[in-house]
Amino acid sequence: MSAGEEFREILKLRARGPAHLGFLDPGLCERAMELMLSGGATPVQIGGFLLVGRAVGDSPAEMAAYARPMYSLARTIEPAPGSPVVTVTGGFDGKVRTFNVGAAASLVAAAAGGRVLMLGCEGTPPKEGRTVFDALRSLGISSPHTAIEAELSLAEHGFAATSAEHYLPELHALLDLRWEMMRRTVLNVVEKIVSPVPGSRMMVGITHRPFLKSVPMALMDLGVEQALVFQAIEGSDEAPLDGNSSLVRVRSGETEEFRFSPDSVGLSRATRSNIPWKSAEDETSHALAALEGEAGPVGDLILYNAALRLWSAADEDTPLAGWVERAREALNSGVALRLLDRLRQPVPVGVEH
Repeated sequence: MSAGEEFREILKLRARGPAHLGFLDPGLCERAMELMLSGGATPVQIGGFLLVGRAVGDSPAEMAAYARPMYSLARTIEPAPGSPVVTVTGGFDGKVRTFNVGAAASLVAAAAGGRVLMLGCEGTPPKEGRTVFDALRSLGISSPHTAIEAELSLAEHGFAATSAEHYLPELHALLDLRWEMMRRTVLNVVEKIVSPVPGSRMMVGITHRPFLKSVPMALMDLGVEQALVFQAIEGSDEAPLDGNSSLVRVRSGETEEFRFSPDSVGLSRATRSNIPWKSAEDETSHALAALEGEAGPVGDLILYNAALRLWSAADEDTPLAGWVERAREALNSGVALRLLDRLRQPVPVGVEH
């Protein structure tokens, strides 16, 4: 069978007339993604399939089906035994209008005893803003880690950040095609719900409120036992500290929606107007000052997001305010800053699995 022949039949079902458009059978979605990632579909076919899917929308079952082949192909990162790892994801295309505090928040969470893996992919369309890797490099941390470097860093520091280029190169290979389409598709959502760490808890930032329902359902379909899905700043891995944004927690097959007012967790309101974006250099200086203990909206936003990372991974029922205090202790004691210094040292092994 020639390349694209099997996918042609799938595309016929995907791109039927307007009166017949609708959700696809999940098994068909899974096979379509297998073919897209393995070279069994041509660029034209992939582009047509994804753009029609964008127009129709994707059900939670479809999202989970698209994710399964990615899980099968992902280069596994096996952390050493210990506390649960939380995989943190947001928009892989980065941020263009607001401060990036997710990297600093993850460092604080790791310093407070959590284990955090940040995922991303540089050069992702449509906007190609500042990614978590840009923020980490500005803090002096070499990134992204290769898969084996991430494994070693998680074991030694409780923190790592790696790119789809390393843990899922088949997905990374579709970037040029995605740039040609210049539209977000289901790939921009599904790439957020795939972790290379088996059994990882998930923390997923989304842009639009309908995803607060569909993404948790997709995660449960994939067997993720614990996750936090939230409305994020620019669709990133950062939850806003405004008291208005929703978070949905997944635990043991059930979901619960939360909203936290800043004062309920001992913090002050921090919005875009409180932290105006000026430049990458300004962002870095503010993040470093917060890590050194300077109080203010940047520090509060870092503490809030660090606490959410700890809360989303925890088995115990400690309220979020308790995790804020745990993060504050790690920051004020200098533990977070010392972790940053250690992470600035190169990982000794730099080869792939």
